[in-house]
Amino acid sequence: MAVDTSMRTPSAATPQTKQESENPTVPIKAWYYNDNDDLPSKPHQYSPNREVSIDHLQKLGVLTWTQIEADGYENNRFLNKIKAVRGYNYEEVLTVAPGKLPNFEANTKKFFMEHLHDHEEIRFILDGIGYEDVRDFDGQWIRIEIKKGDLIVLPPGMYHRFTLDEKQYLKALLLYQGTPKRIQFEKYPETDSMEVRLDYVQSVLERELQSPSERQLISESMNQVLAATTKAMEVITV
Repeated sequence: MAVDTSMRTPSAATPQTKQESENPTVPIKAWYYNDNDDLPSKPHQYSPNREVSIDHLQKLGVLTWTQIEADGYENNRFLNKIKAVRGYNYEEVLTVAPGKLPNFEANTKKFFMEHLHDHEEIRFILDGIGYEDVRDFDGQWIRIEIKKGDLIVLPPGMYHRFTLDEKQYLKALLLYQGTPKRIQFEKYPETDSMEVRLDYVQSVLERELQSPSERQLISESMNQVLAATTKAMEVITV
């Protein structure tokens, strides 16, 4: 069955097809990246492996769904529901593999350069395996394995990079809100100053690094503002 690992999105539907229920895929995996001398396509795991939870990814703004039937995805009700709710109205299929992607060597090197986008990056994996690396709160790399049936959403302003696994093949459905720009902003001092990056740092990274008491104070303050606004609106209505 399709598994929804995001608490901020529609809950999982029942199994889409008989094939899907009989052949469930392994849930999405993530771990801290071991920056050794292995090729980028290697898993880069510590021994023992230092796993990262889905809950931790969510705090970073990363959304994931797993076990979505990829064959005949055009008619998949669960996937179409996600697309409708989140406003994904443009899509294209991209195959990243030698002989399939023009300028394969140059483009895959570019994909692995640390960068961000000023929009969400949404990938539904139709076949193959790849890795999305994202920065943790303290700057460490987290490696996320994406495979057939996985859907991943990276927020605007988040530094990340992508590489294939050792089989060097991945086919993905790329989703967009509106017409795609296909522009990546590589990490430079000026990139750190982009509005989309500053928004991500302030709304996600800095907020999570605050103490629980600080977060509680912010929450209480926001509730007070909301209550005052509601009361003011009632007066106006009368």
